[in-house]
Amino acid sequence: MIRSEQLKELNRLILSEHRSRIISLFPSLADITEQDWNHAGMKVIQMEPNYMIEEGHFLEHAILILEGTVRMYKISGGGREITLYRIHSGECCPLMTSSILGESEYEASACVETPGLVLIIPVEIFRDWTDRYKNFRQFIFKSFAKRIVIMSNLLDNIHFKSIRGRISEYLVQMAVQSGNSDTLYVTHDSLSVELGTAREVISRMLKSLEKEEMIKLSRGKITIMNRTALENYIE
Repeated sequence: MIRSEQLKELNRLILSEHRSRIISLFPSLADITEQDWNHAGMKVIQMEPNYMIEEGHFLEHAILILEGTVRMYKISGGGREITLYRIHSGECCPLMTSSILGESEYEASACVETPGLVLIIPVEIFRDWTDRYKNFRQFIFKSFAKRIVIMSNLLDNIHFKSIRGRISEYLVQMAVQSGNSDTLYVTHDSLSVELGTAREVISRMLKSLEKEEMIKLSRGKITIMNRTALENYIE
């Protein structure tokens, strides 16, 4: 059985092994002293698939993503779910930092979408680094600014764009992200989550687009038949 002292030394060695990669992904950490890197509780760990942090928790650690993807989402009182944004390699969640720095409850839920490595920083150390290291503090503020723009665009989409336009835009974006493939592996349920609307609304609109011969529907798959026509619906 590994003793606590041995476990601490093992964590320290793992952290040291990943240090150069961490700094390459988060250049703002280049100023962190050797003494600060050696604080107890600093770890590099593997994110488990589908691991979740539920809204309303008080966080004990900050998480910086080294690889993998975490999806941030909200669930309404009626049970409807909407994706807010995703956190990728070289990023951290501004809602997480807001919760930690404000010593308040986590205001969203998080789910590991793609497993990978993360840097775990105890909240006391994270607050101390934010206070003492200017570059790290600027990184946190830039993360806030970036996500504010994303959240603003999300609100604009929900309130000012038609569901036909939003679905068309999302499908075209998926096609571009998949290397301009017109075959998209996506379900009606996942679309409703991404766009924050009822599954029935999504299904009805997809059927309408299929009747117009813009897409073809099959189980778990949507094939784009006329991308130019879809693009014309993007508002």
